Amino acid sequence: MIEHLISISGSILVVYRTSEGDYRYEIVFWDGSYYQPDELYPLAHQARVAGIKSIKTVIGY
Repeated sequence: MIEHLISISGSILVVYRTSEGDYRYEIVFWDGSYYQPDELYPLAHQARVAGIKSIKTVIGY
C-alpha cells in the first residue's frame, strides 16, 4: 500500500508498506535510474524523511 508519492526536483519518492507491516521507500530519478535501499522503517514518516534526505544528497541540496 502506497503511503506517500512525492515529486522533488524531477525525482519521484514512493513510500509504501510491506506485507510485514514495515515501511520502505524507492526513488525514481529524472534519468530513469532508481534507488531501492534495503532498510525497513517502523513508521511511514521515518521512511519519507530518509527518502527525502537521499534525494537531497543526490541532487546536492
